[in-house]
Amino acid sequence: MASSHLTQLLQVYTKGTQAWFTDDQDGWVSASVESNETVGNTVKMIFTNDQDPTREHVFEGSLTELDKHKGNTLPPLRNPPKMEDIDDLTNLSYLNEPSVLNTIRIRYLQRNIYTYSGIVLIAANPFARVPLYEPQVIQQYSGKRRGELEPHLFAISEDAYRCMIREKTNQTIVVSGESGAGKTVSAKYIMRYFATADDKETAGKVAKDSSGSMTEVEEQILATNPIMEAFGNAKTTRNDNSSRFGKYIEIQFDKQYNIVGAKVRTYLLERSRLVFQPQIERNYHIFYQLCAGAPEAERERLGIKDWTAFNYLNQSGSGVIPGVDDIEEFELTQSSLEKIGVTKETQWDIFRLLAALLHLGNMEIGGRGDASLAEDEPSLVLATRLLGIPLAEFRKWIIRKQIITRSEKIVTNLSTTQAQVVRDSVAKYIYAYLFDWLVAIVNDSLSCPDPDSVTAFIGVLDIYGFEHFQKNSFEQFCINYANEKLQQQFNQHVFKLEQEEYVREEIDWKFIEFADNQKCIEMIENKMGVLSLLDEESRLPSGTDQGFCNKLYSTFSNPPYQDYFKKPRFSNNAFTVVHYAHDVQYEAEGFLEKNKDTVPEEHLALLQKTEFSFLSTMMQTAAAAIAASSPVVVETQKKSNNAAAKKSTLGSIFKLSLINLMDTIKHTNVHYIRCIKPNEAKQAWAFEPNMVLSQLRACGVLETIRISCAGYPSRWTFADFADRYYALVNSSHWDPATKPDIRKLCSVILDTHIKDKDKYQVGLTKIFFRAGQLAYMEKLRSDRWNACATLVQKNARRFIARIQYLRTKEFILKLQQLARQKVAAQNLITLRKEKAVVVLQKYWRGHLARVKHKRQLAFVVQLQASVRALVARKRFALIREHNAATTIQRMLRGWVVRKKYQARRNHVISIQACVRRRMARKQLAEIRAEARSVSHFKEVSYKLEHKVNELTQSLNHQKEEKTMLKTKTTALEARVKAWIEQYDILGSKAKDLENVVGKPSDVDSQWAALQQERERLQQDYTNSLQKIKGQDQAIAQLSQELIRQKQEVAKLKQVSETVVQTGQAPDVTVLKQQIAALRSQLSSTLHHSQPSQKTRSQSTTSTPLSTANRHNDISAGGGDLAVNQLRVGEVAKPRDQKWEFMDEEGFLQDMLDALVTKLAIPFDGQTKERKEIVFPAHCIGQYIIQHLAFDRLAAERLLDSIVETIQKHCLGLHDEEATIACAFWLTNIQELVCILGNNAQSDSAEIAVNQQSTVKINAKLALAQSKIYGHISRESKRKVSRMVSAVVENQSLPGFITPDTGRAKSSMDDLTSVLTKLDRTLVCFQVDNFVVEQLFMEVFKYIGVCAFNDMVMRRGFNSWKRAMQIQYNANRLEEWCRSHQHTDCTLPLEHVSQAAKLLQLKKTTQEDIRIIFDVCWILSPIQVQKLIQQYSVADYEDPIGHDILKTVASRVSSGETLLLDPVSLDESQFEAPEPRQQAIDTYLPAFLQGHRIEQLMTTKST
Repeated sequence: MASSHLTQLLQVYTKGTQAWFTDDQDGWVSASVESNETVGNTVKMIFTNDQDPTREHVFEGSLTELDKHKGNTLPPLRNPPKMEDIDDLTNLSYLNEPSVLNTIRIRYLQRNIYTYSGIVLIAANPFARVPLYEPQVIQQYSGKRRGELEPHLFAISEDAYRCMIREKTNQTIVVSGESGAGKTVSAKYIMRYFATADDKETAGKVAKDSSGSMTEVEEQILATNPIMEAFGNAKTTRNDNSSRFGKYIEIQFDKQYNIVGAKVRTYLLERSRLVFQPQIERNYHIFYQLCAGAPEAERERLGIKDWTAFNYLNQSGSGVIPGVDDIEEFELTQSSLEKIGVTKETQWDIFRLLAALLHLGNMEIGGRGDASLAEDEPSLVLATRLLGIPLAEFRKWIIRKQIITRSEKIVTNLSTTQAQVVRDSVAKYIYAYLFDWLVAIVNDSLSCPDPDSVTAFIGVLDIYGFEHFQKNSFEQFCINYANEKLQQQFNQHVFKLEQEEYVREEIDWKFIEFADNQKCIEMIENKMGVLSLLDEESRLPSGTDQGFCNKLYSTFSNPPYQDYFKKPRFSNNAFTVVHYAHDVQYEAEGFLEKNKDTVPEEHLALLQKTEFSFLSTMMQTAAAAIAASSPVVVETQKKSNNAAAKKSTLGSIFKLSLINLMDTIKHTNVHYIRCIKPNEAKQAWAFEPNMVLSQLRACGVLETIRISCAGYPSRWTFADFADRYYALVNSSHWDPATKPDIRKLCSVILDTHIKDKDKYQVGLTKIFFRAGQLAYMEKLRSDRWNACATLVQKNARRFIARIQYLRTKEFILKLQQLARQKVAAQNLITLRKEKAVVVLQKYWRGHLARVKHKRQLAFVVQLQASVRALVARKRFALIREHNAATTIQRMLRGWVVRKKYQARRNHVISIQACVRRRMARKQLAEIRAEARSVSHFKEVSYKLEHKVNELTQSLNHQKEEKTMLKTKTTALEARVKAWIEQYDILGSKAKDLENVVGKPSDVDSQWAALQQERERLQQDYTNSLQKIKGQDQAIAQLSQELIRQKQEVAKLKQVSETVVQTGQAPDVTVLKQQIAALRSQLSSTLHHSQPSQKTRSQSTTSTPLSTANRHNDISAGGGDLAVNQLRVGEVAKPRDQKWEFMDEEGFLQDMLDALVTKLAIPFDGQTKERKEIVFPAHCIGQYIIQHLAFDRLAAERLLDSIVETIQKHCLGLHDEEATIACAFWLTNIQELVCILGNNAQSDSAEIAVNQQSTVKINAKLALAQSKIYGHISRESKRKVSRMVSAVVENQSLPGFITPDTGRAKSSMDDLTSVLTKLDRTLVCFQVDNFVVEQLFMEVFKYIGVCAFNDMVMRRGFNSWKRAMQIQYNANRLEEWCRSHQHTDCTLPLEHVSQAAKLLQLKKTTQEDIRIIFDVCWILSPIQVQKLIQQYSVADYEDPIGHDILKTVASRVSSGETLLLDPVSLDESQFEAPEPRQQAIDTYLPAFLQGHRIEQLMTTKST
């Protein structure tokens, strides 16, 4: 009889249940249960393949066997679709191998390359660029707990960093995986994270600036990556940038957890790659970079050619990596070497050494028996010259060897093969020492100058993964040995964490057994282990690989190790080690040679005596670094007296360094990243299940799951368990109205449905379940929901039947009503017809009577009209006769009267003509006499001179106006250029927005307004140029007229002098002609100068000289025209005594104290009169204006001092005080700009400010405005940053509440309150609307970007209910903007709104996806994909199909950015508003009455 546990398991396999079956191609395939039969002791289940319905899978087994294995042999169950793409494998309901593989595959095909498996992060290589490593992504993960955002290696890095701070312990991040899985890139991004992440929470931590710049140490740490990759990475069949060494980088931190240094340790460089590469592989990158990027002069000096010319590079036939430019990489390597302190000279010494190695490989060693090498061999000559060693000696020991005995030295010849081995060993020796030297240089550069300041470190271990090839040699053995050690540590760490959680939750637990590979490790590293036997055979003069194999066979055939060591059936020169991941057969050929890795002593002596100083120094430094890193080896050598033990073998060195590494890891808190290579062809987004499955086994992920399954693999918090399984008990236990206790509810569920207490444990915060128990719970839940569905269906069908009956009954009643209605209608028609006949008869008879009456009436009316017409005609003829007689009488009487009047009028005119003739003759005589007098001539001359002086003065003012207009034109040109640039920038932005936005109405209106503004400015500019040209012409005409008038005046003076002397008067006719000519010239001059008439009239009225004075001067004979012109042009600027109080000591400081530093800015939230706000600007403006009138330079210095004081005062305040002060002074500085600008435009005699000073002053004030605006913007965004999460987290919409995320809460009321207070402050101080719009646009852009990035990066957060809350919160913000007249500020919230809409829309069909992309047009495809992937499906929703996710992923293109560009808290862009006309206002508040400022303002008013 089956046990209760097995019975529960078998009950789960109901019809439709999905399970997994093994498959040769896909690893595992899914199938659904068709039947489940238990007959006696036999269980038979039939499954149908989900992909191929014609294919069946049959499972048969006995209850005895199943009970014996506790049901573990049953087909593994498949998880529900909702949980198949979960981001943590340990949260799967059914935790088994196929479910793990399927989840990783689904997430990978959805472009999610990271997945958690407990403490391990699984990273699948996408073989494509993914937007997951931008700076904004780094900042998103900074400060977040693990599990709060999507799985990412940044989350592991942040977790390690927080553990280091919290626990004060060192950390290690182990990055492992096979070649091509992405280990190197992952380690590179981890180091970049530590170098660039900004931690604002830790006290003392140096914050990154807004540009994200790094410290010198951080830059050097990142610079090590290109160096180590160039010298230690190569192209292989599996990876274009494969690390051929292991490295452990310690990133060192000080007490404030700032990076202060780093240290690099390397392991097992693949030396053999230098001299041999398999097909389509490459040597180390640096050689190809050198061949491609070396300058021509250096190529000639070092003998460098194309890579195809060197034997060490052309063996594989592959020297180019697609998509990689070796020239650019060479430049990057050089710059990185410079960053760590390697000079250009030293770099070329390194490249000289590399060139020598290439020439060593080109040496042609010939000979049939003994090896031969020509003395003039070109490569030999070049190599020895570059190495600085004697050619003859080097050649000698390449083809010969020396054996030293006790009595003599024996020199023998080497074979060709042996000579080539010696040559290659020298090359490998030099390159290995060069690599160790580079590591030492990197460590010297990165090490902290003060070791005592290093308090902790985070180590990043980039180690090779488990390797299993067709032919495995010494390198694979060492790599797999290292992986055995790491796997043992990993298992122990997982086991330790598992037991720690059990203890922390205070549950009953038993020791969990797990596969311990200690025996395998002992077999390798023990005293008589594989490595010891290899060293022993290597030290024997006659040791061979076969002898080593025989020792292994004889040693490990004993029972303790026979489970871990096997002898192959068909080979006597190989052995098999049973590793934790796979059985690996190693070929013993070459083991001894690679282990010894020896170089003849003669060559060592030559290299040590080299003339190449860099080579000698390099070898000494590298040897010292090796000795320092392996003190155990040195100590062993000192203690050993055996001559053969003088040089350690490669295997022993690796073993000791590995032990040292494991000791380091043991004393740190370890974090694991397992890199997976999803396909062999390195094809983007291709997934090979069998290959991935083998890697999951090799990296220990499946072993971790097995350890978890041995205990309590499934664990749920009380809230999650109750939320999923509450329906299994009566509603009285979970009715929300009763506010049930969650823990008690969970206990009721467990007690009701799980009778065996061993199947679960209740901890302090979680419930732990045995493997398979959740499957039973899921079945109960499914059955319960099915029963509920049946109940709902039953009642729904009853309701439908009743509704159908009621509708049928209602239909019959309506049908009867309709029939009765038809009969009644027919009766009604008959009655209506009868009544209609009667009515027709009545109206016809009436019609006949009316026609007869109308005929009679018409005859009578016509008769009356004829009689009346005859009488009227007779009366009219009589009236016309009387009228004609009256007209004749009137005309006759008028003619008689007019004739009498004409006769009298002619008589009067004749008398008047005689009188006037007589008076005119008398007046002519007087005029002739007057014209002969000299005094009259002088008066005319004076009038002409007066006109000339007026024209001179007008000309001077015309010149001044021209100068002013030129200056204004220059300023206008600058302004036009600035507007044109701004227009071009805004135009490009508008075009970009038009490409994204379908119908950007707001952008079009803004663009049109800017275009109109630009056209207006261009028109003003054109008009000014035309006006200047017109004035130039007018000035030229005035100058010509002035010359002519001077000549005429001179002539008149001569004539007047002649008249005075001779007493003879000129002819009156000539004088009249001259006067007429002068008058015409003056009138034409005045006509030409009309455009500047207003200015000339003002200047004329302000001239102190009067016409009377000029008359006096001329009449006195003491002045001429030139003197008069000088007097007119003079402008005196004496300093008025009434302003001398401004120069008193301390006046400026008193004014600054009263107006700036000690001013109590009144703020009560109420809008005040503008004069109560801007009085400081008017006081400062009055002060500066008066100084500008006397000393412009002093005025500029005083303005600098005032502006600096205002800036220091504002920037020194924070929070609410800063907002009030900045708003107050933004208004005042803008007012000051208007005041000074108005003063600059005035043309009074008292103040004249040149345009250059005005430009300087405006620039200083604009800079001050920008700084104050930046401060208020920074403070506003910082206030908002504390509560911007409310947009995403706040749940104020009832009925759509979701479980809390556990973050610190802030409400939308808090956010809107901050915004309202900021708006009220700006309105209260009457800040310019243009500035207010800029500020709120920046604040809302910050809110929109932060909220959207938060939504995108949240893990398990986005759901339909959450989207309703976010949409509601976004609508509240938009409503706030509209209510406060900031409608444009809603644009930055569009990303959040559309993201919320996306979460609310259906996502089940291809048409739904099309609608989503149409509605959410502002979101990029990768953002849509991310939101859909992270969508949390509710129980009442259909899961999102994998085909839908593939469709969305297919729209994503490379280069797209996931997150919006972050908005800096410290940076802001300010554009000053247009100034307006503003005069000085003398208003002063009451507290300034009696102050010296009052004297300043009242003096102006008087």
